This record gives sequence, C-alpha cells and structure tokens, in this order.
Amino acid sequence: MQQVRLGLFVLGLAASPFAAAQADVRPGLWNMSVEFSVPSDPAFKQPAITRPQCLTAADARDPSRLLAEMSVPGATGCAISGKTGSSGHFEFDVKCEGIFAIGGHGSVDYTPDTLQGTLNLDFNLGDPKAAKRTGSVSRVMARRVGDC
Repeated sequence: MQQVRLGLFVLGLAASPFAAAQADVRPGLWNMSVEFSVPSDPAFKQPAITRPQCLTAADARDPSRLLAEMSVPGATGCAISGKTGSSGHFEFDVKCEGIFAIGGHGSVDYTPDTLQGTLNLDFNLGDPKAAKRTGSVSRVMARRVGDC
C-alpha cells in the first residue's frame, strides 16, 4: 500500500500543475501538498505530504511532460483526456496502464499563485488477475513561493 500511496502522490503532483498550467498560472517554485484518503477505509490516516516543485515556462506550454517524466511504480502509459476549463477552473480525466490500472477524474481551481483541487482515483489492489478495485481521494493544495 505504501508504494500505491507514493505513486498516487506523484500522480497527484504531476496532474495538478498539468491542469493549472493551462492558463494564467505563473511559472516558478511551487509548494505542493497532497492529502490522501481511502473512503472505504475511514480508519486509514496519512499526514499530508508536501514537497517543492519547479514549474518552468516550458512546463506551462507543455505540461504533459510532467506526466511523461514521472516515475510511478506500476503505473505506466498515463494519459490525460477530457480536458475542460474556464477562467480559474479546470477538469480532466486520467488513466494509467500497468499493474495498478489507475483511472479517475480531477478538478482544480486556481489563480496565478495558488491552486486547490481534488483527484478521485480508483486502482487495482493486489494481484492484477484477481485485483480488487479501491477508490481514493487526493486533495491537492499549492502555492507559488518564488522563482526556481
């Protein structure tokens, strides 16, 4: 489960700048924080994971590079689709191949220097041939803190 949580955290970080960079988000150093929960297991508790991430001008022009370059054990072939948005809001679908077969929907609200969003994912847990699907919710919050 630890590998799955780490993978979903990385996916959440990668998807959030992707969504936010579509318009009006300033490149620079962002402080990214993800809270992860599993609704089917209310006892599951994990503290928020926070890390810095540099969003370059190139990332803002082609944020799909963030997904392509990420390393998520068991999650390969990640693709973003169904992108829709308006000023300050963006929604998208994500699907990854591999043993976890991650899929879901994300929604992000943003300003040039902040973003917050939710990523609802489901994934395979256990042996891929007899896998049980499990749902998760990642809440992403980020703030631009300066230049890279």
